[in-house]
Amino acid sequence: MTLGGLNCAHCAEVIGQKVEDLDEVEMAHLNFVNKKLSFELKDGASRKLTIDKVINIIDTTEPGLNIQVHDNRGTKELKLKLENLTCKQCADQIEFEANKAKGVKSATLDFGNCILDVELDGTVSRRVVTEGIATIAKNLQHCLNIQVKGISKAQNKALNEKVTKKFDKDKLDKIRLFVGVIAYAITFIQQVWGGNHGHANQDMISTVAFIAVYLVVGGDVLLKAAKNIKNGRVFDENFLITIATLGAIIIGETSEAVGVMVFYKLGVFLQGIAVGKSRKSISSLMEIRPDVANLKIGNDIEVVDPEEVEIGDIIVVKPGERVPLDGIVIEGSSMVDTSALTGESVLRSVNVEDEVLSGFINKNALLTIEVTKDFGESAVSKVLDLVENASSKKAKTENFISVFSKYYTPVVVGLAAIIAIIPPVLIDPSSKVEWYRWVLRGLTFLVVSCPCALVLSIPLTFFSGIGFASKNGVLIKGSNYLEALRYVDTVVFDKTGTLTKGVFNVTKVNAVNVSKDELMEYAAYAEANSNHPIAKSIVKAYNKNLDLGKIGEYEEIAAHGIKVNYNGKTVLAGNEKLMKANNVKYTPVSETGTVVYIAVDGKYAGDLVISDEIKADSKEAIAKLKQIGIKQTVMLTGDNKKVADAVAAELKLDKVYSNLLPDEKVEKIEEIYQGRGEKEKVVFVGDGINDAPVLARADVGIAMGGLGSDAAIEAADVVIMNDEPSQIAKAIAISKKTSRIVWQNIIFALGVKVIVLVATAFGASNMWEAVFADVGVALIAVLNAMRAMRMKEEN
Repeated sequence: MTLGGLNCAHCAEVIGQKVEDLDEVEMAHLNFVNKKLSFELKDGASRKLTIDKVINIIDTTEPGLNIQVHDNRGTKELKLKLENLTCKQCADQIEFEANKAKGVKSATLDFGNCILDVELDGTVSRRVVTEGIATIAKNLQHCLNIQVKGISKAQNKALNEKVTKKFDKDKLDKIRLFVGVIAYAITFIQQVWGGNHGHANQDMISTVAFIAVYLVVGGDVLLKAAKNIKNGRVFDENFLITIATLGAIIIGETSEAVGVMVFYKLGVFLQGIAVGKSRKSISSLMEIRPDVANLKIGNDIEVVDPEEVEIGDIIVVKPGERVPLDGIVIEGSSMVDTSALTGESVLRSVNVEDEVLSGFINKNALLTIEVTKDFGESAVSKVLDLVENASSKKAKTENFISVFSKYYTPVVVGLAAIIAIIPPVLIDPSSKVEWYRWVLRGLTFLVVSCPCALVLSIPLTFFSGIGFASKNGVLIKGSNYLEALRYVDTVVFDKTGTLTKGVFNVTKVNAVNVSKDELMEYAAYAEANSNHPIAKSIVKAYNKNLDLGKIGEYEEIAAHGIKVNYNGKTVLAGNEKLMKANNVKYTPVSETGTVVYIAVDGKYAGDLVISDEIKADSKEAIAKLKQIGIKQTVMLTGDNKKVADAVAAELKLDKVYSNLLPDEKVEKIEEIYQGRGEKEKVVFVGDGINDAPVLARADVGIAMGGLGSDAAIEAADVVIMNDEPSQIAKAIAISKKTSRIVWQNIIFALGVKVIVLVATAFGASNMWEAVFADVGVALIAVLNAMRAMRMKEEN
């Protein structure tokens, strides 16, 4: 259900918790951003009675909300990408108008990603709703390029042409602004010249000219303000600028009022360019989405939409093309560029039987691929989904700014009214001079008050940080997790697959009375029929064809090893228990890793040491974490103490806990949390498959090796796509710099506004300072936010 009018974040939390506590409800979630409450009923629960209880909870917690109940069964959705959307006010207005459109249940616009999600009510056709919303959007910001998900490029082009008026309003706006600036400059100079010569007629001509410029440049602002007031949306920037400038004209400050409007529009224009540049940089991530797939049907190739391809189909990827779907190479070999997903610029070689993921770019040879996943489940879809939805999980700072701006603007408008009315009443109600002076101060106060610098720049900064991280192969699922990374002081690692490769290899061969090749042969044949990872690593190390016909009796002895007859000889391969049980005299080995002892016809032949290799950059990763101020690094592992201690010593970890089961890892995390404060966050880094409980418990769960791993992407808050632990330090560094930029903008914007507001109240500033405190500060804040896309790697 949608809770229209829900603007209290605290109330939202209370409602969500009360609903989840209902006996009939399995789980509940209230998204404060889009004001949607979703809940899942327990088996046997009455839908109608439960909805009545939920509505009662909402009414008692936050009376007066517009509650709309939606049935998700058979829900139809429409998703539109509004490219070139740079105006935050236009975005709010588009969302507002779209929600009133015929056939729409609800509409939510994510300004960071320019995505408008629409829920249809089925009363009119999808086409009618699409055209209606596209027309609304185009009328509010004419330069938009509207892309509807699920239809072809040709259909999207036709839609844009249909809803676009014959003349280009965006170009017209630019022409009006250009003409207005020139006309204002000429009129201003003429007024100064005329003032010096004292011609009264000249003053009248200047005033008329100023009014003409005002209407040409600011006419759309006046219309928007009127429409918003009609729709009950009073306290926005259009309203503030309109009241302030019209008031200034009424009291005779025509030149100053028109100047405010001209420079306001010029500032908005420059601000739009800055936002568009930042958005374009971020949206380049979306270019990894493949447009077509070359489907092989018999001997023919048919170009189709990737969403039409099914599992098991054969596709062809030509040199220079992007791989459209996940699959296995069945013919050809080539080099592929994986940077779109991993952030790694080094090309990777792929051959027959190798896995390739959607988003890879084929560089130099034809590849034939068998599709293994639908487009919706492919790597590129998951990456796009994460990036597109990242801004829906807002940081506390963003939520604070949203609530702050809701109360800040009306309060300042009230203060402006007090400044304009109370002092002249107290000083001399009959004095026109006093009324003129204080009303002008009140109007100037209005221009300063709009908090657009914060409302626009703070979300943009977080989105830029998430976008920069994504470009570097680090997917962060929301700005709340990006913000949390700033306060991390303890990083807890799983061992296998995180700090080590998770692939067992034969690292040492100790032969006794036989050659190393013979020892490997006996071991390989003994392990040939086993599916154990250790057995597979031995067969792989042998690297020769095995004639299974030479193997006679085969016995797998639980917790001991294997007994097999090979070429008429009895071969034993296993642990010390197996050697002792068969009275074999052997030499115990104290190597780090798993030791497999080999005996042939009752005589000890040697041993193999199998171990998991430490990743190449694990040591560097720990060192980088220490450099950026992480106080403690911990390793939790189910491996034995000897192996765990050896890995911890080599990597210089602070603490290590071994022989742990998954539930015991959670217990250790709980121990680490004891005595911690709000700003002492714990990160757990695992492979996302076996560590879901710990990933969920940690403040931020980071999955390693997420490339192609469904479990990793589902379980974690952050996914490291290239499997390199050193990326964790980069993610934390990105978080810290993003937070610095956010607070720079908050302090700068509020600081300038407070200074100018106080100066205005005491008559020490005019409309020009007010314009800078509004549009100028917003522009500077947006430019500062763009720095989050240009962060250098911290050493």
